[in-house]
Amino acid sequence: MRTTFVIVLALLAAAATALPRTREGTKRATTVDEIIAKRAKAATTSPKSKRVVIENFFTTQADHFNPQDSEEWTLRYLAATDYYMPGGPILIFLGGYTPIVPSMIDDTSLIYEMAREMNGAVYAFETRFIGDSRVTSDLSTANLRLLNTDQILADLAEFVTYLRRDVIQNELAHVMVSGSGYGGALAVWFRVRYPHLAEAAWSSSGSQNAILDFQEFTESWGDTLIEFGSQQCYNDIFVAFHVMQNLIDAGLASTVSEKFNICTDINAADRIQVMYFFQVMMQAIEQYTLATQNVTEFAEVCQDITGGSADNALDAFAEWFNTKFAVDVGCVVVDLDDAVEVFSQTGWDTPFNQLGIRQRMYQACTEFGWFFTTDSDHQPFGSRVQLEIYTETCSRIFGDWLSFESIYYGYRRANNRYGADNPAITQVHLTNGAADPWRRASITHDLNAYALADVIPGVLGGADLPAISENDSEELQVVKRRIKALMSSYLFPVSPRS
Repeated sequence: MRTTFVIVLALLAAAATALPRTREGTKRATTVDEIIAKRAKAATTSPKSKRVVIENFFTTQADHFNPQDSEEWTLRYLAATDYYMPGGPILIFLGGYTPIVPSMIDDTSLIYEMAREMNGAVYAFETRFIGDSRVTSDLSTANLRLLNTDQILADLAEFVTYLRRDVIQNELAHVMVSGSGYGGALAVWFRVRYPHLAEAAWSSSGSQNAILDFQEFTESWGDTLIEFGSQQCYNDIFVAFHVMQNLIDAGLASTVSEKFNICTDINAADRIQVMYFFQVMMQAIEQYTLATQNVTEFAEVCQDITGGSADNALDAFAEWFNTKFAVDVGCVVVDLDDAVEVFSQTGWDTPFNQLGIRQRMYQACTEFGWFFTTDSDHQPFGSRVQLEIYTETCSRIFGDWLSFESIYYGYRRANNRYGADNPAITQVHLTNGAADPWRRASITHDLNAYALADVIPGVLGGADLPAISENDSEELQVVKRRIKALMSSYLFPVSPRS
């Protein structure tokens, strides 16, 4: 059971009188979202592949559901076919929100290992509006109407047909689709919507269940922090966030702004701005610990927070924020209007859009939600991050047509259309990391005898994507072997007549 804390006045006074960090006027003011984007880009850099992975392009329709619109665009994909033999399967990895890179399908990956053993051809499929798969001239809200799951699955259906007919030249070739995160969800949904085009699907940490108020994420993140960091670390973050709330309520918002090197003092009278401040503080440490998908990040962050010389929990958290998260960026912009300005850029070449962050936000606002809140009592981030900040952000970025009601109906439609956490599917395998907070939006239970699930202890999301290694835990090796065996049996079932 977690310890219950009483925030005493002595701690509040100590936090208020501690020396603030000096603001560095010579460096550029930076939003927290830009800091997270920079770290995400560094974490997804792909090493040079040992095997030849070829880049290619495929032309398809911009709007698959409007016969009066004949506009076309070019989708980017990667191919590794050095082990392919006639009769072998087509194995497709779906990039989801991530621009595709060779390491997704090269000889460091489990899907490549499958291709080698089954004499298959392996491909990486880039989602429309992500990376170099540019459907329209820019990412204006009007153009983003063409970004939705139905259109993406239709692209994939056309891509499968193209590979069978024009590339492999075997219209009966067996197909497996796979992916991680949103890509894993797409793999499951492809079996829901187009079961005749893929015999098998493997979803690694797939986020199949749209959730509007995703308070379970912060709960699970806290559990992982305790398990792989420490209870003391959880306690210190709990205290830091509650002290920040108390300081702002007591008219000492300037103290909080100084401690975290915020460019402009927090306006305590603006409820939305206060809510946004706590959202980005929470998001900063959540995304920092999850960026590399390695549980050791939790231990390192906790060592920084609990092992330093700070006098109290708030100063310890502020020191981590300034010296680890926001290091070398100047003062930090924590204002919703500035964040909206960054998210509202529509050019393809902005850092945000290259990483698919505006695109992901659009689908969150129109289809899935997945908004992290502090509505649960079983998390360390206080109580100020509520659903309202996300609906307000959606409306400011994309227009007033996005209201709470439209966002609500969008996420309900997604679950009704694809089955949420109980789709009617077979020949699918579902894997998740037991330490991954995103598993709460995934399917972690067996659906039937031909749709089994594995939850792998001690790992975050996507741990089963690399090829089998002696460095893997015994449990992880077992799951990877099971994935290969099940996919092989689904692609090439034994005939009952034989």
